Amino acid sequence: MTSRQRVLTTVRHEEPDRVPHNLRLEQSLAQAVCAELGVADLPEHFGHDIRYVSLQLPRPPEGLAPADWTPLPTEADIATVAEATRALHDRGLAVCGAYACGVYEQAKAWLGDEATMTGPYDDPLGFGETLDRITEWKCAVYGAYAAAGTDIVWIGDDLGTQRSLVMSPEQYREWYRPHHLRIVEHIRSIRPDAIVAFHCCGHVTPLIPDLIEVGIDVLEAVQPETMDIAALKREFGRDLTFWGAVGAQSVLARTTPAQVTAGVRETLRIMAPGGGYIASACHTLTEEVPVASVIAFHEAVAEYGAYPEPG
Repeated sequence: MTSRQRVLTTVRHEEPDRVPHNLRLEQSLAQAVCAELGVADLPEHFGHDIRYVSLQLPRPPEGLAPADWTPLPTEADIATVAEATRALHDRGLAVCGAYACGVYEQAKAWLGDEATMTGPYDDPLGFGETLDRITEWKCAVYGAYAAAGTDIVWIGDDLGTQRSLVMSPEQYREWYRPHHLRIVEHIRSIRPDAIVAFHCCGHVTPLIPDLIEVGIDVLEAVQPETMDIAALKREFGRDLTFWGAVGAQSVLARTTPAQVTAGVRETLRIMAPGGGYIASACHTLTEEVPVASVIAFHEAVAEYGAYPEPG
């Protein structure tokens, strides 16, 4: 199978030849791993199945308020991303649009954390209008990736902490779910077969049924330090593909290669049967992760990620 076939197969909840995988590293860690291995391109060296393309939207002028800067992708921008996507498809790779934060996260960037949490109570009309503005902008950005032909359109919002949701399920359903639904519907109006991945750090289990109903195909991050991944697979594995689930804190940071191998094997054993799993860390890896752990992750996926019995 090509990488693209592998990813599309697992998202259909079928078993490909092996578990697709990728890994995101902060630049300093990526440079250290490259230096250790004597290579220039880590995704190429390790055979990552998913690659990224990014809209190059202009930066805001000096002194402009954040809420006054909502640059829209142009036809030329979309054409550039489409060309990059076709080039990766020609190499047999799956393509994901670069992540752009969602409605809740953008509200915090515009208003600040406190005003975002109190807005529904202090100024519900004005706060709702702000969310509408954000959603209109995000529809344009995410829709550009759909129009460019990326396999995966990567949306999301950080709705969880290490222990709980950042808001009640009721508040999510009243203030954010309608906007997430509008975004997904817009993406699908452009390309009905687009795969929609939703990024969320932390504990998000209570909202997973909502995300499924909204139309999310892939839950990305899947932090095992905050959620029971076996329960996630058992309860939601027929409806969602999980992308991540290897603990950045518990498996990869400050551990030995042998511990990494054991952690990756256990994650594969739980998450991979029946398809519906893309192996990755549950977050972008930082310098606290040893170079040896990055290498061990890839070696473990290569050795233990083959069907019919991954892990």
